[in-house]
Amino acid sequence: MKVMIIRIILCIFPALVVCGNLSASDICISDICIFGNKKTKDFTIMRELPFRKGDRMPEDRLIFQLNTAIEHLNNTSLFNYVYIDYIPDSLDREDCVSCIIIIRVEERWYYWPQVNLKLEDRNLSSWLHERDFNRITIGWGLRIYNVFGMRHKITASHYFGFEKGFRVAYSNIALDKKRTQILGFGASALYNKTLNIKSTDNKVVYFKDPNNFLDKTMEGTISYTYRPGIRNTHSIDAGYQRVHLNDTVLKINRDYWGTDHPVNNTFILSYKYSYEHRDYIAYPTKGYFAGTEVTGITADDMRFFYGELNLRLQYYEEFFPRWFWSSRLNTGVTFKNKQAYIYDRHVGYDEKNITGYDYYVIDGQHHAILNNDVRFLVMPKRIFKLFASEKGAKFTKIHFSLYAKLSYDIGYVHNSHKNEYNTLANTFLWGSGIGLDLVTYYDITLNCSYAINKRGESGFYFGIKAPIF
Repeated sequence: MKVMIIRIILCIFPALVVCGNLSASDICISDICIFGNKKTKDFTIMRELPFRKGDRMPEDRLIFQLNTAIEHLNNTSLFNYVYIDYIPDSLDREDCVSCIIIIRVEERWYYWPQVNLKLEDRNLSSWLHERDFNRITIGWGLRIYNVFGMRHKITASHYFGFEKGFRVAYSNIALDKKRTQILGFGASALYNKTLNIKSTDNKVVYFKDPNNFLDKTMEGTISYTYRPGIRNTHSIDAGYQRVHLNDTVLKINRDYWGTDHPVNNTFILSYKYSYEHRDYIAYPTKGYFAGTEVTGITADDMRFFYGELNLRLQYYEEFFPRWFWSSRLNTGVTFKNKQAYIYDRHVGYDEKNITGYDYYVIDGQHHAILNNDVRFLVMPKRIFKLFASEKGAKFTKIHFSLYAKLSYDIGYVHNSHKNEYNTLANTFLWGSGIGLDLVTYYDITLNCSYAINKRGESGFYFGIKAPIF
């Protein structure tokens, strides 16, 4: 197999010269050859290609499609490296030049013993500010990616520390050969003795009971995804939760979850749509993304209901060699029949962040955030081999890219329930910063920045994003 790959690579350069001389004619794809996929099935890779065997197109269009295919395969998180090119085929036609597409991939490691520390604060900077070791969850278990070579994922975890319990999930199961319909399901049981119970002075207030669990949550979920093309995705998620709160929680915050009952049986239903056109999901520099989500939550006796509509728009562009600009809009509106603290969490949670507010949370019912970045590619992607041997290449062959970044974010959170201690809601918010982003393999991004917010507060902030773990 290795000898065959080397021979093919040696043919590529002179072949491209020949194709360049024949660029006046259309190119017909006579075959697609895939190498390096020891585990991943060929049809799993073929699903992500914007072209098929027998397609015909001009050469410039083909080159564009090859680059698009590389982006799509990188975004599957199945491979560390993807290379795609084409060589002329001996089968010539009068009206076009026949070529063979050569795809070479280097697979990732798919079996991950899950022994990790999870900081229960909203971000790394917030945890470093408090350094509370009680707010750490230790998880152990196993994650298996690309099960059967078909992108299936199995997760089995046990947690102890801040959060105790277990979680199991089996996702990305294709229901048809074209992988247009995908199924996933999961179950969990989690218990907490420390709880994010309210916010004061725009900061989270934690309450701890060393002798009793404050929150016992059992949950089951099932998801269905319809992906008719490469870029469009529709998802429907349904879930059931049974949550038992300690009476102390409702005594401290009677508006904790919209009802005075300590036990809630909750049903959750959501619909998501996304249009994906980014070059690299983990750290985009070119392209755009549009997504919307509608969520409905209700208790079994209808004493409480909650609805949320979110819209996300993102745009990325290289406006000058090695200079990149991005804007990301995140908006959301909610409605509910009763006040409920856990459903009023906006800035400071999930992906709703504003530069310079890492230590704060801003509660409310509606929000609008616009994040803007200008990045400069300080160090283009470089690949390093720690050892000359090909054994263990999934770990010993690594890459790095380094970006300098200037950020300016604005936002607003509307809160109908005014709180004299939380003064950031119902005000115009802004924050600006400068920093560095280190992007490396397995979709890991490390960042360090110096930022200032509308209060005139400034400081250094740190973050890490490692979605595959």
